Amino acid sequence: MAVHAITLATRSHKGLVRSNNQDWLQVEPDLGVVALADGMGGHRAGEVASRLAVEAALADVLPSQREPNADGTESLLRVGHAVEVANHALLDRSTENPELQGMGTTMVLAVFRENRIYYAHVGDSRLYRVRYGRIRRLTRDHSLIQRMIDEGIFLNRTEARVAGIRDNVLTRSLGMQRQTEVDVGDALLEVGDTYLLCSDGLHGAVSD
Repeated sequence: MAVHAITLATRSHKGLVRSNNQDWLQVEPDLGVVALADGMGGHRAGEVASRLAVEAALADVLPSQREPNADGTESLLRVGHAVEVANHALLDRSTENPELQGMGTTMVLAVFRENRIYYAHVGDSRLYRVRYGRIRRLTRDHSLIQRMIDEGIFLNRTEARVAGIRDNVLTRSLGMQRQTEVDVGDALLEVGDTYLLCSDGLHGAVSD
């Protein structure tokens, strides 16, 4: 099956909690690449982290999108590698600038190639797919609340929240340590699919 056209669009809003927007997103329509990051850190370090991560990841992955003969395995490895490159970029910058020490970010990166989507993520920024009127989350949060659900301590997020577990405690993010585990995946595209990349500013306010 061939996918003849993909339309990419973005929307960002700082929300009602913070005075600034620490998310950064970038779309490359001609190459079918979308990246989103949600920064963390004091002062304006979160904004720096998210923008730097997106720019570093795209600088790494975009050249491969121009190559016509990359296979699926190679594409999957490349999206994961791009997120690793973003992690190193954050750590290098925070080492150079003491004011940025401790900055970090989540990230979700998606690449559309031929009839598949390849994606990588760290943290709690998510990728969803809407198909035939049904929405499915393709990523799993790297968060304390998700880990406790996976371990059977709580049945769901509502139960965990009642117990006082906060949504925003991450178990993985970019900028935490030199070696970070990046989750990758891929899926077959179908005509009519919609894919949504979002930060917790959206999924924290709207349930699945």
